[in-house]
Amino acid sequence: MKRYFNLYKIFLRFSFLNFTVFRANFINSMVSTVGWGVFQFAWINLLTIRTQSAFGWNKHELVILAILYIIIIGVFHFLFSRNFERFSRIIDRGELDFILLKPVDSQFMITNFMQGYPNLIRIGLGIILLVFYLHINNISISFVGLLGFLVFIVFGIMLLYSLWLSYCTLLIWFPQLTNILDFLYTINGMSRYPLEMIREVKSFLLLFIFPFSIAIATPAKVLVRGTLDGDVYWLIFLSVILFFTSRTFWNYALRFYTSASS
Repeated sequence: MKRYFNLYKIFLRFSFLNFTVFRANFINSMVSTVGWGVFQFAWINLLTIRTQSAFGWNKHELVILAILYIIIIGVFHFLFSRNFERFSRIIDRGELDFILLKPVDSQFMITNFMQGYPNLIRIGLGIILLVFYLHINNISISFVGLLGFLVFIVFGIMLLYSLWLSYCTLLIWFPQLTNILDFLYTINGMSRYPLEMIREVKSFLLLFIFPFSIAIATPAKVLVRGTLDGDVYWLIFLSVILFFTSRTFWNYALRFYTSASS
């Protein structure tokens, strides 16, 4: 465990140096990230300007959900998304061969090698927006709600990680299926909406959207309402089951990987 912790610190340092060495990209990433966060906040405020409630969520809860989406997705993108974006290239060019030869768990290596530092700005912006919105609207958050949010955000990130890993593992069989990332980013975007709205989808699409939505909406609901409902147990169940399932699926898929030398 200590070896992996030290290795992860090296990854963090390498990614930070890679992020700051190109000044133009550094500034562009900062500006675009801040712009994206401000747009999300303005968009949900405009959407709810004439709405007092929707799907059991009042106006303030809807805005807070959108802000928490910025924070939670920012954490996920900081930790993992750049690694999943590399999946197709690593597999298609045979770079996975070198990863499999290293005395390190391949899943750890391929999903933790790079971090998206611009997303730290997104996370910070989300926290500022959250504190600001709570203050101007005199909304108080209970200690239980805050503690529950911090706990269940871990399960939410774990669920998102498992879902992305499961889908990206398909690239071992179909390395040219790069549009799977567009699909994942699109589904991720839908998780900013209330879970009750997603449940109104009366088709097989619910199977794809529901796990992403529960990863965001459940921690948000715990924070703003300070209560635990049935969705909490769904989140725990899905995150634990899919975490081990995705790892099993990854190891199973490696049996079918064709190396560049063969």
